Amino acid sequence: MTAPTKTRRATKKSAPYLAQLDPRELVAHPTNLRTQLGDLTELRASIAASGVLQALTVVPEDGGMRIVAGHRRAAAAAEAIEAGEWPDGTPTTVPCLVRPDMEGLAPAQVVAMLIENDQRADLTESERANGYAQLELFGLDVAEIARRTGRSQKHVKSALKLKTLGDVAAEAADAGKLTLEDVAALEQFEDDPKAMERILKGVESGWGVRHRVQEEKRKRDDKSATEQLTEELTAAGVRVLKKPKDWPWNCQMAKVEDLADADDQPLDVEALKTVEGFGAIIEGSYGNMRAVIVCEDPEAHGYKRTKWTQYKSPAQKVAEELKKREAEERRQKLLDAGEVRRRFLVEKWGSAKAAKTLLVDAMRAAVVMPGFFDRCEEELVAALAGGDPRDGATAGIDRLNRLLVARFVAAHEGNTATVAAGRYSNREHLVLPWLDRLVAEGYELSEAEQTWRDELVEEEEERRRAMEEEEAEQGLEYDEAEGYVEDVEGVRPIEDVHLPEGDVEPEEPLAEAEEPEAAEADAEPDPCPEADLDAAEPDAKDSE
Repeated sequence: MTAPTKTRRATKKSAPYLAQLDPRELVAHPTNLRTQLGDLTELRASIAASGVLQALTVVPEDGGMRIVAGHRRAAAAAEAIEAGEWPDGTPTTVPCLVRPDMEGLAPAQVVAMLIENDQRADLTESERANGYAQLELFGLDVAEIARRTGRSQKHVKSALKLKTLGDVAAEAADAGKLTLEDVAALEQFEDDPKAMERILKGVESGWGVRHRVQEEKRKRDDKSATEQLTEELTAAGVRVLKKPKDWPWNCQMAKVEDLADADDQPLDVEALKTVEGFGAIIEGSYGNMRAVIVCEDPEAHGYKRTKWTQYKSPAQKVAEELKKREAEERRQKLLDAGEVRRRFLVEKWGSAKAAKTLLVDAMRAAVVMPGFFDRCEEELVAALAGGDPRDGATAGIDRLNRLLVARFVAAHEGNTATVAAGRYSNREHLVLPWLDRLVAEGYELSEAEQTWRDELVEEEEERRRAMEEEEAEQGLEYDEAEGYVEDVEGVRPIEDVHLPEGDVEPEEPLAEAEEPEAAEADAEPDPCPEADLDAAEPDAKDSE
């Protein structure tokens, strides 16, 4: 059947009237605004029990009756009839308001659909619960209420329970934040108004309620288990202690199982649990509560902690504070000594002639570890070189040699100062040889420097012992003449090769026809003669 398309103004027709019609003969409207009928189970059961109480709106069209309002009621009634659920002896019809005045008027029919749906508002959950409560007053039990309303007994029970949960629960249900299915879960907190308030306060949906119900249920179960454990421990003569703050890693109390006596022997938990100074705390969650035997003050009993902890006893805190103050005092003394040491460096190697003694060492360091020179301070370099370090871009060979030595000395001092300040340096092993060299050159170590040097010597000896043990484990043997020889498997280890100081390229053999004098004549002059380093100090305008 096609949809009516007439839009003319209707002529006077008969007035609307009520009629009982078979829902199976009614025709759905082609432009029905409700595109999905949804689940008809409860509506079907209600109609089968009590019939259709609200009349459908239909329009005569093409010899039949077309539904304008009531598609779900018609469909549910038809299903009930086909399933044999219609009450015996009752006509298989539904009440309908027939509207001949709307025949052929498609716009009027659509307007009627809108108005009918807009004017109908569902009952709130609390209103429905009030209705069920009134039926109870008339003597109907849950099963009969469910049969007559087409609802499940679980639904009716939950609605009736909502009446007993108070206004907060009713308001949440009416706002759509609490379903009647959720009400059943809330029933267990009926005797705990505070828990009920915590569950419902500020929730936005049923899922929020379910999360909080689970949390409260876990808390209740934990509380119950704790109470049971407390009774059992008390009956056994064990004191139940409150779990301290920052348990277990940063508090004085400790598990007995994590302690040892002065001889590093584990303690007998069962023998100590009733002794003065011991007790039990209860910890755990989600039903896995357990009692842990603890010692309130392990240090007072002379026990050692066998597990890592952040806790520090009062004596340990005092010792650490003292150690901090001593470390800071020593650092300041080393800084003071560093100022004196810098003056010694300038006096010792702050001239061109004195710099000559370190030139080879400076060159070797520049070749072997060029990154080491990044540690030098420009101010100390300038003091050692007697001028601006940046003039090296145009300086001659003598000036360059002196600048190189200045940077070499300043780099050693920078490395030494870094280690003295307690900062990391990958050249820490150079500090001890440098201090010893300064002493050999006439420098007197301060008391703080001497103590520091003794520590460095001890660390170096420990490092050597560790290396020897490692070499022994690898099966290497050392011979004074041959060095390390093959291990037990006959494999010779890799060795570092150190060229001797003053090493030079081997001379090429002279051709038979070439005389020594001729070779000397062809040789290039030495760009860095020894005598150049003995030159006098350049003045400010000297270009060297």
